[in-house]
Amino acid sequence: MSSPSELAVLSKSQPFPVPARSYPLPVDPDMLAVLIPTPQPGAVAAILLDDTLRLLQLGDTEANLTRVAKNYIPMVSAGNLESVSPAVLPDTCVYLQSRSLILYNLARKQPQLFMITHSLDESATWGRWLSVEPRRIAVQFRDMTNYLDTDRVQFRLRVLDVSGPEAKKLGELDLGTSGDFEWDAGNGVLVLWRDKQVRAYGPDLAGPIEHPLLAALGGLVSASLQLDELRLHPTQPLAVFTVRGNDPSGKDACSLWRATWAEGKAKLVPLAGFSPLESVRLGEFAPEGGWLAYSSTSKGLTRFYVQQVEETPGPPLALGSVENVDLLCWTRAPLALAALAPDTQTVTRWSFARLPAAKGADTRPPTK
Repeated sequence: MSSPSELAVLSKSQPFPVPARSYPLPVDPDMLAVLIPTPQPGAVAAILLDDTLRLLQLGDTEANLTRVAKNYIPMVSAGNLESVSPAVLPDTCVYLQSRSLILYNLARKQPQLFMITHSLDESATWGRWLSVEPRRIAVQFRDMTNYLDTDRVQFRLRVLDVSGPEAKKLGELDLGTSGDFEWDAGNGVLVLWRDKQVRAYGPDLAGPIEHPLLAALGGLVSASLQLDELRLHPTQPLAVFTVRGNDPSGKDACSLWRATWAEGKAKLVPLAGFSPLESVRLGEFAPEGGWLAYSSTSKGLTRFYVQQVEETPGPPLALGSVENVDLLCWTRAPLALAALAPDTQTVTRWSFARLPAAKGADTRPPTK
């Protein structure tokens, strides 16, 4: 296994096989309440402040808005909104609304609402799919019950089964008041890390469990290296993560790795190294094709990359830089990645439809 210091530093000049195309965002960004990934071909869902739920169709040369439902926000969506990624349920977009979880069926134009908080002082802030079958979601909550008396906020995690008409609590984990933690969930496991401690939990959150991923991470995380970011695939025994620590010259550097554990024992594959002081943020897995998006930032400039990480990983593909990106989202059929920049009211889109590495994609050579 390669060590982080042996990884080749990722080239920032490697060209992407298909050039990006940019076009205007067809809505005032100040009107956007939230954007939500969907399994609909070429589209993300948008809840607007004009009380409508719409589909934002992201095409090759332009974006268009189509209305799905009106008078939508008063019906189910008042409060703080947060999308749940990736889109794993057929015909459905999923988001959190303060004290509720909403699954909106786009084909039937019908919302399913789950009340998921225990008090008015508690609100849901972030959610990740723990598994699709059974339909289980991990949600982070912020509790303000004692804030006025102690000036402290309580954090907790809760795993809910939403396979039926009501949300069923499977487990709960108290995270304290500091908020100095990170976590992700997928393929039936939740991984929580803070400082140099990394723990895995099952759906009941009853206590740390042994997991092949933790054994593999133990070979990298040490006194000089620590887990920085982790992204678990929602349905497959696959994770991509970054570790950060000092390189041979003593400078802080980051490296990107993949872990798989289909046969019960995790295997690590190095994916990329980064220059000293370069920070890396992991995006989401693509809805098809085995791609992952991520970005690196150095000296105020952010560059985007995608990489095929399933089976035999492919090389990183450099997409270039886009300023002031508010959202990086995947769409499917055809597979594409879009960066939305509210400051310039533009959409920058990279199409994967003609790349052979994209499973099920059109493999004809691109036309000039």
